[in-house]
Amino acid sequence: MQAMTKAFSVLGRSVPRKDALEKVTGAARYIPDIQLPNMLHAKFLRSPHAHAKVTNIDTSAAEALPGVRCVLTHRNVPKVHPHRKFEFLLGETVHHPGAEVAAVAAQTEDIAEAALELIEVEYEVLPAIIDFEKAMGPDAPLAYQEYGTNIFRGTKLVAIPRLEEDGWLRLEVGDIERGFADADRVVEGTNYSPMQYNCSPLPRSTVCEWMGHKLICWADTQLPLYLLRDLSQSLGLPQSDVRVIANYAVGGYGGKTPEKIATLSAIMAKRTGRPVKAVFSRAEDFIGTHRRYDYKNHNKIGVKKDGTITAIHSRIIANWGADTAVPYIGQTISILGACSTLYRSPNNKAETVGVLTNILDYGAMNGFGDPEALYALERVVDEAAEAIDMDPVAFRRKNCMRYGDRAMVNAQVATGPIEWGIVGPDLDIFPELIEKCAEKAGWKDTWKGWRTPVAVDGVRRRGIGIAIGTHHTENWPSSAIVEMNQDGSANVLSGAVEIGQGYATAISQVVAEVIGIRYEDVNPILADTNVTPATIGNVASTGVSSPINAARVAAEGVKAQLLNLAAERLNAPADELEARDGSIYVKGTANSVPIADICFTNWQITGTGNNPPAHLIKDKKTGEVIHAYAAAVTIAEVEVDLETGLVDVIRITSAHDTGRTINPVIVENHIDLGLTMAAGWVRSEEYVVDSNTGVMMNPNFVDYKLMTFLDMPTRENTQKIIMEKPSAHGPFGAKGMSETPMIALAPAIANAIYNAIGVRMHSGSLMPANILKAMKESKLATARSG
Repeated sequence: MQAMTKAFSVLGRSVPRKDALEKVTGAARYIPDIQLPNMLHAKFLRSPHAHAKVTNIDTSAAEALPGVRCVLTHRNVPKVHPHRKFEFLLGETVHHPGAEVAAVAAQTEDIAEAALELIEVEYEVLPAIIDFEKAMGPDAPLAYQEYGTNIFRGTKLVAIPRLEEDGWLRLEVGDIERGFADADRVVEGTNYSPMQYNCSPLPRSTVCEWMGHKLICWADTQLPLYLLRDLSQSLGLPQSDVRVIANYAVGGYGGKTPEKIATLSAIMAKRTGRPVKAVFSRAEDFIGTHRRYDYKNHNKIGVKKDGTITAIHSRIIANWGADTAVPYIGQTISILGACSTLYRSPNNKAETVGVLTNILDYGAMNGFGDPEALYALERVVDEAAEAIDMDPVAFRRKNCMRYGDRAMVNAQVATGPIEWGIVGPDLDIFPELIEKCAEKAGWKDTWKGWRTPVAVDGVRRRGIGIAIGTHHTENWPSSAIVEMNQDGSANVLSGAVEIGQGYATAISQVVAEVIGIRYEDVNPILADTNVTPATIGNVASTGVSSPINAARVAAEGVKAQLLNLAAERLNAPADELEARDGSIYVKGTANSVPIADICFTNWQITGTGNNPPAHLIKDKKTGEVIHAYAAAVTIAEVEVDLETGLVDVIRITSAHDTGRTINPVIVENHIDLGLTMAAGWVRSEEYVVDSNTGVMMNPNFVDYKLMTFLDMPTRENTQKIIMEKPSAHGPFGAKGMSETPMIALAPAIANAIYNAIGVRMHSGSLMPANILKAMKESKLATARSG
């Protein structure tokens, strides 16, 4: 890790996590642990069909079952679109297998399950479309008959102003055809990026209880404020009558967004006058929530002989499934970040379209948009480097984005107008990051050249590959409050969520650093919408740059008050004082007063803060708006067995830019998780959907195989590099980087496989069967061309 430019007392230390003790002792109370008097349990009846109309539903036998207290169908719930989606709370027409058809609240889970068996449903099965490429054809069945097309073009609830008439969203800079004409070599390729399930340790869960006309919802969510808004809108309540509590939420990796189960549970709780708990089974979580969407990517790159990129054209078709709560956000990230700004190209065109099908919805997942696009782009970038016989490390170092290159917020791509800003000075670290990663991986001594394996041992071939990427570290509106206690300790109130990523720890470190008190003396109070100030939550790598930065602003306000109050006691101007080690000192002297003394004699010392608006963060040199990105470089070494197609990842070297590291161990944990998730995405986590019915065939952790530590390189062979160059965004220059470890490993593995066996992999999966198939097809193609 690079040395910090300033000595800190708390920042940069691997302090114990704030939530460690209660979690390791079992004291933490997660949503399924909540037990309330007279509580009912909710279960949901799900459609077996991909597309069908409910022509009749008989719930009389279920309602007569002893212990059943409420049954909901489309006939007796509000006809609203939760979170502005296509679907209703409970619809008369279902659009994917697993869609909710009815809900039951009963005294026990067993009774609720038995009641579901008694509900009789008659369906009119409608034509369904499963394949997202076929869905674009003129004669394809419609996923939504009333919508009239499978190409998403916006709705009354969700407008995407920059969509063109054909439904495509385009972002273009320069003259793309001129750029290709100026190139010495042009390469192109089509690659697939596969689906992936979020795999949270805890399936979706919620508990709803009414206190008079006020609703309390305990929810396992990353977005408590979004859930509050959704409950308010769906139930017709003022937001002041809804309280969402999300303490002890569990890692969602982008997936713990508002779910309709909270609204349905709230309705059943209201009608029964009793609390209602809903906890999904693992199978329900697989088929009833959402997943990473799959892409078909076509990339075309023009290059000069010296390695200069003259043009990049990217074309992405995205499989939405039946619905989404986040229309076009991931795709705008793809075409802006990965496809338009990662590499310096004067001529660039990126376009994407969203296609509706009758399978499970897509939603956000780690890296959201960048991994899906980079998995394809970085393979074609490798082909471009090979086409001019240039080392792939040198090619990326020459062309990667850096200070002053164009950038903007991804939301503008969909809503406009397009107003380009720039990448900040911190991204000048990118070429060095590539160099450090290559040096640590021993690239110069290992790489033998194109189409030359690193080593050959019988039927085993070893290869090495590199990929790079960036992911935004968004600046969204966030608020925080810091209040001092009379003993000199502090409470920090934030509406963001601790979902296992270390947020409670990091926000406490920042507040302690600013005020000058011990880390142990900061108490984080998180994610209770009746108590904590407005914050969207924890998504889009915003935790550091937005809510923690708001806490820094609030803590600075507290510090200013403390210094002013101490000035009277110390007979010195406030600007000649400093706060450290729990006291206020006259600079350069031992003359001091304890912060606790100041707090005890002054009621109440409180600071509030909002993170600075993104459009006000401007570059001092150019005056341009700065947009923040975190960079990642990953090099993978693999061994491929030519007889079995089995791929072993032998060593991973992963380099990351944090801006400023708040807690090194937490950063390393993020890297470990992201690398494991990325390896599983393409090596083992096959999301199997029946091509005829749309039914997921493996909704369990026996058949949907996660990576374990036995499947990953040893700790000694997982090398991490953390580099710092403070960003204009985030407290002390820190960046959100929890998603960047996900984005570069998958294409690095694919490129390493090519280095080992000389065959490009275009499929989403890098599993043995696909390796063998690709080798066979390559031999046939070679024979035909010969």
